[in-house]
Formats: sequence, structure tokens, C-alpha cells
Amino acid sequence: MGHLQEMKASIANSANRRDIDLLPTQDAVHDTADMPNNDATRDGGQFPSSPSEGRVFTVDPYLLTPSDARDADASVDDKAGGIPEPSHPVTNDQIEANTNGVQQLSVGADTAAAGESMSMGVGAAEKKKRSKKKPRSQRGLNAPTGFEEFYVDAPLTPAEYEEEKDLYDPELPFSQRIEVAIQRYCARRNMDSVRKDVFDKYLSLGGISAGPKQFSGGLDATAMSDMSAADIALMKATHFVDIDKHGGEDVYEVDFESCAKAFFSSRVPLYYDLSSVNSVKDVQAKTNVVRNFLNYLLHHDVAPEYKSQILAARGICDLTDKELPKTMKAQSYFPGDFQTACSEIFGGIYQGKYAKNPDWAPEAESYAGISPEVAHRTFKIGLAAQASDEVTKRYKEQNASHDLETLKVYTACLEVTELLPSNDGVKRFYEKHPAAKGLSPLGRLKAKSWDSPFKPCKDLTAEERLAKAKPSPIKFFEFLVEDYVLETCFIGMKFETTVHDLSFGLKFFDNISGVFCSFYQMIPNERLLGWRVPEDEPLPPREKNMVTSALEEVFGVEGGASAKSAAPRGDDADGDDVKETW
Repeated sequence: MGHLQEMKASIANSANRRDIDLLPTQDAVHDTADMPNNDATRDGGQFPSSPSEGRVFTVDPYLLTPSDARDADASVDDKAGGIPEPSHPVTNDQIEANTNGVQQLSVGADTAAAGESMSMGVGAAEKKKRSKKKPRSQRGLNAPTGFEEFYVDAPLTPAEYEEEKDLYDPELPFSQRIEVAIQRYCARRNMDSVRKDVFDKYLSLGGISAGPKQFSGGLDATAMSDMSAADIALMKATHFVDIDKHGGEDVYEVDFESCAKAFFSSRVPLYYDLSSVNSVKDVQAKTNVVRNFLNYLLHHDVAPEYKSQILAARGICDLTDKELPKTMKAQSYFPGDFQTACSEIFGGIYQGKYAKNPDWAPEAESYAGISPEVAHRTFKIGLAAQASDEVTKRYKEQNASHDLETLKVYTACLEVTELLPSNDGVKRFYEKHPAAKGLSPLGRLKAKSWDSPFKPCKDLTAEERLAKAKPSPIKFFEFLVEDYVLETCFIGMKFETTVHDLSFGLKFFDNISGVFCSFYQMIPNERLLGWRVPEDEPLPPREKNMVTSALEEVFGVEGGASAKSAAPRGDDADGDDVKETW
């Protein structure tokens, strides 16, 4: 824009200064008599085919480049006779080209007549080259991960075999061999963030820390030249056994099977949400990581003395694929319609919680509890279909005398021992009875008591602990549960719930605290996750800063509640710890 304005001003000043007539010559007017006007030409009209016909020497500043304008201005300064003829004729091609931001410069009159022209961009912005995205194959996204369904490690070459004989020498401590094996395993697997998270949590539960090894001094070319492959792998390890565990086989027990049981039955349901419809695939993704690592240990013969444990741990992975999704489904179906009805009638957790399509609740949570009418109908139909004659008789007697009551409420850890779906007689009863419309047939669930390892320890004396050391007697339970709930259960499944003993001999449960696999186990490592060795000496108290000193001067040392509340973290004047709320 700056060049065009300078060009206009230059030509206008020259014309005013020299009284130049900007109109075309007389001959040019006669030549252009038959020529259509510019508007018509721009709308699709045609100039004469020959460039000599209808040549107009009127200088249009919008059709000139800055260089042409300077030439025209210089020519006017030298000659006072009028506007000089441009060195190149202005034709229709130039007009059309200028509308697109590109000027067509004629090579010459003869060349233009022959239809030859040279085009060059003037003022057109160069387009930025768009960086082409590399294909997935070149970015490594399609590379094998090592976790494919039928992936197996390639057979060892003689050189690799000789190398691993030194790396995994049975004479070496197990802690050193497992460090090297984990490092080499990670180098041969392409782990995404999900797999790496599962792998790190599994190793952490097994007492193996994840992260860079501190105080190792680093590695350089000089140091690595004098080290063997085993030493280099050991120094590069990012998963390592703490120093206090080296050579401590007498204190620390190596147990692959127990670690796998605790990880899949206790930690995985706690770490990950497995309640979605894809719970089966989610569980398989977790077990595949641990199974793949155990296969690597077997293939490279890392710990031959623990081969039986590794095989047992791999079997736990297969069992997890079957049981863990069922426990997630059973937890969403428990306790069932009949148990909920008993809870509504006999003062359980669901009593008074029925909400009929509340406007304030989301659609997924609109059902809570069961209405009293449906609860009594469900309870009486279920009692008539599955309860024993003795239970039914006692219920009728106590109901008539209004003596129905709950004798005992307690928390119980139960293990499923038998599943008895409804028989054909019960199904026919539910089909034919008019009051049973819309209700599911009842089956039976039998269970026994189970000593849960996560039960809180009671504060007992030494004598009481000695008396409690004896195994507690096993109790047996039987509950009436719908068939669709029984389909999610399996023999050996464990769950913690609240059990209610009724006066007429019936038991029911309502509050479910957790549902677990048959191999549920807790190990002491779970209590040590995140634990740090305490300091030999406590840290000295933090010195008072200027703000604290000023507050003490204003409010007093002894009693300023405001001074204490405003004090920074550390010890106050009385030596008591100040708890700060953020």
C-alpha cells in the first residue's frame, strides 16, 4: 500500500507541475471507438485480438508496479511534453492478472502478438510448507509391543545364552538377578502408560521400588568400557530392590504366588474402576502384563529355584480372568430384591429409602430401596415359595401376635459354599400365582464364615490374645436369593456384609462392604506401601519468624488465640504442635 500511494502522489504532482494532459491522444480515441468499455470488458468482453488495435496510453497507477512508476516519474521530469508511453502496452491480460494479485508483464509487442508472455508473482504471499505427518509405521505406532495374544520370545542365540549365564547365575543373590531381569524385560517391551502403571504397582507390592537409582554416580563411556554387561545392566536398572533387602532372604520371603493373589484380589479392585461393561477386557489387560512378565522369567531361567511359584502365579492370572469380572457384577446385583424387601420391612439399611422417580436424582440413581407395598408382596411370595414349613409356621404365629423382631445384627465375612437355583416347582409357582407377577424366582445361597484378614484388630490383653489365637468355630448360613443374582456368584466367592437374624428363624443380609475372589489374600507389604524409615532424631523445631514475633508482641505470648491460629507450621510458644488447615 505504501508503494502505491507514493506512485499516485508522484504522478499527480508531475502532472500538476507540468500541466500534463492525462487524456488519450486523438488517434487513440479513434482507435478505441469500437472498443468496449472497461466494465464490459471485465464482465466478459474481449479486447481486439491484435495488441496494436485499441492501444490506450493512459497511465493507470493501479496497473503499474513501483518500478514502472519510478520510470514514468523520471521520464516526466526529463520531458515536459506529456506523459510518456509505457515501455510495455497495458492489455486486457494485465488487467485480469492484477485482479488476482499477479501482474503479467509483456515481453514485447511482437512477442505479445505471438501469445508469449512471462508471468511473475508480485506481492503474492508465499504459502508456508505444511509439514507432512509421518505415517504410523515410521512413528513406531504399529511396532510390536510384546503383549500380543500369541507373542513369544525368540529362542536364545548361543551368544545370548552365554551372556545370560553370567547375568542369572544361581550363585548370585536373587535381588540382583531380578533387578537385571526387570531392566532387560522393560527394554524388550513397548509399554504404554496403562501397562507401565500396572507393572509398577505390581512390583511395588512385591517390595521392588520404581525410579532412578540414587547415589550410583552415573555412567560414562570410560566407566562402561571397564564394566561387563551384567554390571552395566545393574547400574542402568530403574526398578531395584532396596538395600535393606539385599541378602535378607531369612527376613524377607520370596513368594510369587502370594504377591499375585494379593495384587489381583486386593489392589487391582482398589486401584482401577472395573465396573464398566468392558470389565472383562479391562481385567484381561491387567493380567496380561503380569503373565507376560512371568513368562519372561521362565523363558530366561531367571530364578530356577522359584519355578513352581512362578507357575502358580501364572495360574492365578488365569483364575483372575474368570472370577474378578464376576465379583464386580455380583457387587452391583447384591443383595437382590428379596433381601432388599426384608431390609425394608425389618429395619435394615434400605428401610425408608424408597424414592419414586425423584426429580432431584439422576436417572441412574432414581431407584433406591423398594416401596413398602412391593416389599411385603415380594417377601410373602418368596417365603411361600422357598421357606421351610417350620419357618413359615413360626412367621404366621408371630405375625398374628405382633411378636416379629430382629434378634441380632452383626458384620460377617462369608464364603459361598453352594448355589441352588430355583427348581421347576418354584418357577411354576411364580408363573401361576397372580401376586408373583414381575417377580424373579428365588434360589438358595449357602455360605460359611470366613476369617477376613482386613478385620480390625481388637485391643486385647496378652491373655485374651492367647485365647483368641485359637481358630474361631465355623458358622453356616443360608439365604434366599434370586436366580439372576446367583448367576453372578461362584463357589469360593467371598463377601463381607451385615447379617440380620430374625425371630422366626430367617436370616437376610443387606449392606455389602465388598465382594472378593476365591483366592483373596492380603500380605504385610500392603501395610508398608508408602512407609518411610523414621529418623533417629526428630527434626529441630522451626525458628520463629518475624511475623510470629510481631503477633506475640501484640497478642501476648501466653494466650493469644489469634497468635496461635496465625502462627506458621511448627511448634507454638507452649511447645504444642500447631495444626494448620489449608
